[in-house]
Amino acid sequence: MRRAVLVVAAAVLVGCTVTSALQVGGVSPKFDFDRLSQLNQRLSTLEELAPEYILNFYEPQYRGFSVKPGVYSKLGVTSSCYAILALLAGRASGVYDATIQWSGTSSLLGETPNKVSLQNTLQAILESEWRHDDLFQVSVLLYALLKAKTSDDQLLVSIHDSSHAAIQKCLSIVLQARPQRRMGVQQLFSSYILYQCTSVYGLVSDLLHGGDVSTLDMLTTNATSLQNEVSVALDRSAETACSELCRQLAFRAAHDSTSFDPIKLAYSILSYMKATERLASKPNNHSNKNYQALNQKLITAGLNAFFEEQNDNGLWDKGQPIYKSFRRQGRNVGNAFVFVVDTVASLLDSIPAESFRPHLAKLEKLLVWFETHEGVETISFEEQGITKTIRGWSSNHLSSDEAGPAGWSTAQVVRCISLMKQTIRQLQHNDVLREFKGIALSQKGPRPADWNQLLDSDLGGLEETRTIKEILDNRVCIPFSNSINNPTMGAAYSSILFGPPGTAKTTICESLAKRMGWDFVVIDTAAFLADGLTNVSARIRYVFERLQALHECVILFDEIEEFCLDRETPGLSMESRMLTTAMLTAINDLRRTKESVFFMATNRLRAFDSAITRPGRFDMQLFVATPNLLSRVELLKQALASVVISEEVKEDSLQIYNEHLESIWTLEDNVIYFNFLESRQIASAIAIYHNIS
Repeated sequence: MRRAVLVVAAAVLVGCTVTSALQVGGVSPKFDFDRLSQLNQRLSTLEELAPEYILNFYEPQYRGFSVKPGVYSKLGVTSSCYAILALLAGRASGVYDATIQWSGTSSLLGETPNKVSLQNTLQAILESEWRHDDLFQVSVLLYALLKAKTSDDQLLVSIHDSSHAAIQKCLSIVLQARPQRRMGVQQLFSSYILYQCTSVYGLVSDLLHGGDVSTLDMLTTNATSLQNEVSVALDRSAETACSELCRQLAFRAAHDSTSFDPIKLAYSILSYMKATERLASKPNNHSNKNYQALNQKLITAGLNAFFEEQNDNGLWDKGQPIYKSFRRQGRNVGNAFVFVVDTVASLLDSIPAESFRPHLAKLEKLLVWFETHEGVETISFEEQGITKTIRGWSSNHLSSDEAGPAGWSTAQVVRCISLMKQTIRQLQHNDVLREFKGIALSQKGPRPADWNQLLDSDLGGLEETRTIKEILDNRVCIPFSNSINNPTMGAAYSSILFGPPGTAKTTICESLAKRMGWDFVVIDTAAFLADGLTNVSARIRYVFERLQALHECVILFDEIEEFCLDRETPGLSMESRMLTTAMLTAINDLRRTKESVFFMATNRLRAFDSAITRPGRFDMQLFVATPNLLSRVELLKQALASVVISEEVKEDSLQIYNEHLESIWTLEDNVIYFNFLESRQIASAIAIYHNIS
């Protein structure tokens, strides 16, 4: 009954909370493309220094990271875990390559490694002396391990089989910490620890449903039993987090500053989201309960309330301690509070970018704190007779004698910077896609069925068996299947598609985007003429500046030959020559960003300037011919699908049609030149004949 009342109260409060955000905060400053670009540049400046910040705390002799280099004679478990999470976030934004390597940064005692092996660090963490009675450390350890697994399967291939027992021990501890219904709102553990545990439950659920044998061996000896336990834990987490979220919104609306806690609010949002999303998308073995979708209004209200609580210095009050209780007697946990930078990073990592658009001014205020609170500390190593200067950040809740850059807090800031940059870039991407009327296909994920149904065409002469779909698969789809930041060998970022009209060049590019799960945008002549004929050159710069902000998008330049005309053509005006030069520069800049894949479609390849078609500017030039023989048969198969005739008649019709095409498939017969529309009309006519007869 109590929970029901709170849910109803919070639901009523959602409306007034959203309204109050507009009334109290006033009109937020507009973050247009230019201002978002400025934010992105400031974040990039910090992110470029991330390797130096993180390597400050790397100690090669322990194969991991420490709170402060040279102070402890062992690896720092928590610092190493957060360093891994920061490196993974940086790799997702393209800062590091697949091996997490860099150069030009000195580490402890003058050594200069240019590569940190995450596999070795993960193994070192498992072999270290981590505390079984410290649920915070256990949950963070397991989350970092599983996050590495879900980010890159190769990161755990070298984990020793002997470490499986340690992993299973961690998992058992975390599962035992699930929320208890009998305790109601008075749970044993803090909202932060419940969130860390819920994050582990979610990742374990994902891995179990993936069915990978090596993962199952690492996690459990009984997958069915574990899945049931995880489902129950997610169920309890969703219920407890939703109740706490409603309670916190109610306390805030009642101006009960004693009971309201923005940190508990934030982690209740995150636990509620993570648990509910998994329960709604995965089958549950422990019950037949139908889980409702996320209450987006509740999440929006909670996020608004959290950001409204930001202090003028860009941070938040420290809120609930990490430990509500601790089993080991005599341990000082007085400073064990959440560094709110980690809270913001978790929100950025879990909630869609558009949800942060109303809070960009708040994020910028936090960025100012990053820029103005970087600390510098000099550490002396008396035995070696040297000193080392480290740079980084310290959590605001630490006392003055404990202040100074620390491994875990610096890693949390670096991670937050990477995730904030990804959010800003996603907002820019969305704005550009909206401005040029692109199609947001990435929300639905990869759709290989659309690619499989696409009609194909042969490349080269009649004896050539390679097709355009085969080439695009091998040079685009497969190389970029994991991420555009780490493509495999032979990846093609740019291509020219040329061929006669009606060969579905646009359809090919859109189907390719669906196959990859990327967004799709078409840029045609109108995009460059939007400001009039006298401003085309400036418009070219405007359009390409925005296209460079796109990430994992398929861009099609459709029939823009007029801006790429051969500058050696007699009688060509000076204006046209200048437009070609401007277009060449813009294409080069877009190619160098390596953030999207783009195509230029044309029916008049010979009209292009030679500098456009020379090797290096475009990775491929592909002739898009009319549909090949197999595609013509596929067209008839699709047309016959809706006709009420027996399967035997359909098969006979397809066989007869295939044999007929083979008999006339020569250069002397016009049928080989029929385009997609003509081929579709022939197939439809045959289907109509069957329908009438």
